[in-house]
Amino acid sequence: MTRLSPAAKVLAAAVALAAVSLGVYCTGGPVVKGAVVTLLSMLVAGTVLARMIRAIGPTRVPYALLLTGFTLLIAVNLMWMITVPWGGADLPPDGPYRLLLGLSYLFLLAAAFIAMAPSVRRDPGGVLDAATMGVALASATWQAFLSPALHDADAPASQRVYAFTITIILSAAAGIVTGVGVNGSVPRAALPVLGYFATAILIAVAANVLDSVLVDATTGMSPDWIDSLWTVSYAAAWAAVAHPAGPEAFAVGKPRPSRLSSKRLALLGAALVATPAIAVTRELAGWYTEWLSGALAHLAILIMVLLRVGQLARAHRAAEARLQVLADHDVLTGLPNRRSVDRHLSQLVSKVDAGRSPGVVVAFIDLDGFKEINDTRGHATGDQLLQRVTRRLAAAARIDQGDVLGRLGGDEFILIAECDPAHALQSIEARLRGAFDEPVLLTDGLATISASIGSASATRGEPCTEDALLTLADHAMYEDKRRRRATRNA
Repeated sequence: MTRLSPAAKVLAAAVALAAVSLGVYCTGGPVVKGAVVTLLSMLVAGTVLARMIRAIGPTRVPYALLLTGFTLLIAVNLMWMITVPWGGADLPPDGPYRLLLGLSYLFLLAAAFIAMAPSVRRDPGGVLDAATMGVALASATWQAFLSPALHDADAPASQRVYAFTITIILSAAAGIVTGVGVNGSVPRAALPVLGYFATAILIAVAANVLDSVLVDATTGMSPDWIDSLWTVSYAAAWAAVAHPAGPEAFAVGKPRPSRLSSKRLALLGAALVATPAIAVTRELAGWYTEWLSGALAHLAILIMVLLRVGQLARAHRAAEARLQVLADHDVLTGLPNRRSVDRHLSQLVSKVDAGRSPGVVVAFIDLDGFKEINDTRGHATGDQLLQRVTRRLAAAARIDQGDVLGRLGGDEFILIAECDPAHALQSIEARLRGAFDEPVLLTDGLATISASIGSASATRGEPCTEDALLTLADHAMYEDKRRRRATRNA
């Protein structure tokens, strides 16, 4: 006999819960209907409370917000039971009822936003695209169906504002949850949790939409079967909270790179024109058109698209900056590479030749014995040694005074200093040699390393070229290497 996994058990329980509660709701009287929805909201709130008690760290915050939201929904359901089936009223008091319902949605939205905030920060473009599409779909639905239906039912302004706000907010939330699920920032095991949450939200949107579209113009009431959708919505919400990977849905990681493809551009373009196109079509046909709410929704979509464009512009500038850094710097050590060093030296030589600089010193540093360490202790150790040496040389150089330390490749470094060689040359060489006085501590032990150093210089107004300085410094370095080798062999 095959045993069901915990996730499969939650799915089976959610389906059974939805089926049973829907059946009882549809066959029961007003009191039974109210009791079913109220008990479901209590079940979800109790499950959230149990999760919150066991949660640790930041995950307690979204659970606390979820608990507040579902507690308010319990109050909404109790208000309906007290005033309608028990009190004999046709509808609950409109103001307090909608206020509590709106507050519950805001707390649930806040919980979703805080839980998904890390993904929003890491992939603002992808999540913003999803939210934009959610709002655009809601705006088009509002303009095409909801607003005309409320107008035909002669609904009061407060009901219209409420329906418009809730539809837009819930649709944006559904878009964000969907976007986070698509961009890969949530562990695969937690994807069903997002699916359950998205299902609960979408059913809530559908219930609100149908409640507005199918409202009776005479009585102001909607068909009773619409409220039965809340049983399925609560069952989906319970499955999201009770799922064994529920806490993992808050463990947002690094998302996949989000690219604004031609398909996404087309969808964003459709999002921009959908609401105005529907409004213009209805106006030309002589049908009722709600221009104010349509304009507000279109403004929200336009702002979101502009935010996306701004995010793309920032990402483009950041990419250009990274490419510039990669073009001018050595990847391993972070030092300026040969290309950057040559450019700096060329500019400095021009200043010295023109008498606008006191002089220049160029020092070549070539590590002795690096190849042996690299071959015997591994390339990873060799790379670590180069990084350690880089830090020592940077400390010996006067980086804060404009000295440029670069890596020419392999185990060769170069220091370029703008100074009067007569006063600074010996000091520069002494500081560079001092960087190798102590052994270097690596992860696999100590490494004794030395360096051959050769320098060349030019003073103010002295004719010189970049190539001449580099050649002289290179020859001086090799002369120092031969002298040091002869000394060791003597």
